[in-house]
Amino acid sequence: MNSPIEIRKVITGVVLTLLWVCIFLFFNPNLAIQWTQSTTDLTYLKPFVILIFFLVIVFYHLFNRAHPETNKLSWTAVLTICWLALILFYPFKDPNNSNGGAVGFFALIGGLAVSVLWVRFFSDEVASA
Repeated sequence: MNSPIEIRKVITGVVLTLLWVCIFLFFNPNLAIQWTQSTTDLTYLKPFVILIFFLVIVFYHLFNRAHPETNKLSWTAVLTICWLALILFYPFKDPNNSNGGAVGFFALIGGLAVSVLWVRFFSDEVASA
């Protein structure tokens, strides 16, 4: 018997992840809340919006009950989109960026994880629990 993959959950997870990546790319990092008259008392909105949207993705996968294979497939699609966005949009060769080598190493490890997860789904040995 095949496992019932609920494509709706996977597509919704992909759309939420694409919106999350768009926040990284297109949200203005200079938007801030000024709590007092002092110019040093600013709270920048971009990190909070990124964190809140990440929690939306996590809670969507946590509280939207589905078959375990569907959850695994949806999380694999989310990880793949995040990894592709990192590879495509991160400035590895920027001379002002001192973290390019470390991020590049972890991007390689993430690519290995993405490959292993997709091999699991494309193998013929996936059986329903």
